Amino acid sequence: MNEVEIYRTRWYSPEGIREIIDRVFASRINLIARGDRVLIKPNMLAPTRPEKAVTTHPVLVRAVVEKVMELGGKPVIGDSPALSNAEKVGKVSGIKQVADELGVPLIDLDSPVEVKTDSFFKRIEISKRVMEFDRIINLPKFKTHTQMILTLAVKNMFGSIPGRLKAEWHVRASKYMDFARMLYSVFSFRPPDLNIMDGVIAMEGEGPQNGRPYSMGFIIVSEDGLALDYVASKMVKAEKLVYLIKVAEEAGILSEKTNIGGDLNSVPELENFTLPSTTPLSPSLARRILRGSLPRPRIIPDKCTACGICQEACPTGSILEVGEKPKINYDTCISCFVCQEVCPFDSIKLVQGFLRRLFKV
Repeated sequence: MNEVEIYRTRWYSPEGIREIIDRVFASRINLIARGDRVLIKPNMLAPTRPEKAVTTHPVLVRAVVEKVMELGGKPVIGDSPALSNAEKVGKVSGIKQVADELGVPLIDLDSPVEVKTDSFFKRIEISKRVMEFDRIINLPKFKTHTQMILTLAVKNMFGSIPGRLKAEWHVRASKYMDFARMLYSVFSFRPPDLNIMDGVIAMEGEGPQNGRPYSMGFIIVSEDGLALDYVASKMVKAEKLVYLIKVAEEAGILSEKTNIGGDLNSVPELENFTLPSTTPLSPSLARRILRGSLPRPRIIPDKCTACGICQEACPTGSILEVGEKPKINYDTCISCFVCQEVCPFDSIKLVQGFLRRLFKV
């Protein structure tokens, strides 16, 4: 039976977060051996300030790095942002300051190598740097995601794929269930030894970059990333909707029998948490028909600065330069929502298809 620990904390008090991390490692005294090289893998999606709830909060990163150092490990902070680099994201998010003050490296997970897996996708390319570490501690952010509904522990390891290759996967696995299968394949090749999720201030709505901060008040911990994702999905009543959970259930790799520990002994249900507008509908016959009217991205001209980031990120080349503002070619658009994910100006909205707007479902 899997163990998932849920700890209460309302804010990023350094003392309070460190106390939680001390408790987490008190029952895992053998996790880090002296001299172990330890990859600390936060969510470093984009260069945004901590209060935007886009990236893992630097207070949590600091507490984990300090604990690893205290245990004799050699921590390195690393990620592979899709359209930036770790240093730039680190400067804005506060993570680079943590690295500099503690004297630990902040690296890009680059240099892809092809590896074989025993999962859904038999061959994938990941950063060879990931394989150079003795331990991996995964620090995901609890956020919504317009494509995958939620981005939690398993999806955070998508950051072990070097930036430019991420766009290729949106084409190769354009169906949402296939994309979820790919995410699990990446995760399961080298599962983190520990997952510590930042759910103190989470993100709701149109995540993972343009949603709203949501005061959740939890840090969620497990050595089993899939079990953590299942419990986190249950907290917002989305365990039947998240594609990754569906894939795991179909493959028989998800155990719903989970012990809850930490500060709680059962899974809390959070109120008024808004999932993305792309969340699949309930499986009634009428709604199955309406589901065919998929949402699609739309550029808001008044907000668009024509920076070119969405055009560069689009895996199918469906964003065209027309006049002063870009235009989306819907004939080739696969509704992966990467453009909305990477837009720093919230100038790409997701518009429901005609039938869903008509029936308001």
